[in-house]
Amino acid sequence: MVFAGITADGKTPLIFVPEGIKINSSNYLAILKDEFHPWAQRHFRGRHFVFQKDGARSHKAGIVQEWCRQNMPEFISFEEWPPNSPDLDPMD
Repeated sequence: MVFAGITADGKTPLIFVPEGIKINSSNYLAILKDEFHPWAQRHFRGRHFVFQKDGARSHKAGIVQEWCRQNMPEFISFEEWPPNSPDLDPMD
């Protein structure tokens, strides 16, 4: 499995999840904390960025939502996103 994203000025690095690892809320949060967020801080250098995810169960978990609210100022929670809108979810 691969964690990937797109931005207005390019793409995120690919983050490969080792084979056999199931993505649950703890594993997903570790990817955000240890790999994605440090990259985003370096890449955007203080500029605001919007972080939006899809509706996967691990993305909607309370611990993930709370961490994102506290650490990503322009975070869009799953409650604010349409349940099915391919135009607004270009990675799907």
